[in-house]
Amino acid sequence: MTVIIMAGGRSRRMGFNKSFLKYGDKTFIEHQITKLNKIFHEIIISANDRSIYDNLHLPIVPDVIPEKGPLSGICAGLMYTKNSHAFVVACDMPFINEKVILYLRRYIVGYDVVVPQTNRGLEPMHAFYSTNCIQPMYRCLEEGKLRIVDFFSEVRVKIVDEKEFGGLDASGQSLINLNTPEEYKKYCGNN
Repeated sequence: MTVIIMAGGRSRRMGFNKSFLKYGDKTFIEHQITKLNKIFHEIIISANDRSIYDNLHLPIVPDVIPEKGPLSGICAGLMYTKNSHAFVVACDMPFINEKVILYLRRYIVGYDVVVPQTNRGLEPMHAFYSTNCIQPMYRCLEEGKLRIVDFFSEVRVKIVDEKEFGGLDASGQSLINLNTPEEYKKYCGNN
């Protein structure tokens, strides 16, 4: 199975590339790769600037349609993979939890999207997508519907409430993404 690490964002709120923020002795993206290598046999980086990720020695896939946001990156990653499903994770989620990911993965049979839901809402940047999503995603991109959830009504979606897997994540942080310097300091300041 495949994982697509979404590293193509502009990081406007953080002010610099979040992939290279430090968590312990590794960057966010290195930390994710180390964890995800235990679960997935293929790792793809979704990014438009290949050169800054060359040192990771992984496939780097640019957006299918430039300047259309994460939906375009997910679509491109799904077009690249030879597997039927891919797990998509944002590069600014350093606390990913293997048990939570495996819990979500158990629902992929019969569904095109398996997405967790927290008190913040759906978490589409920490979800599984099937290649059946490619055409609906592409249509949304062409129509200017750029929110990831815009194509959900056209596919089979399984929403998994955080209460179902909360016991697997003792820290309660596996679905937290860090968008601002303040959030980074709050969660990673003492590592």
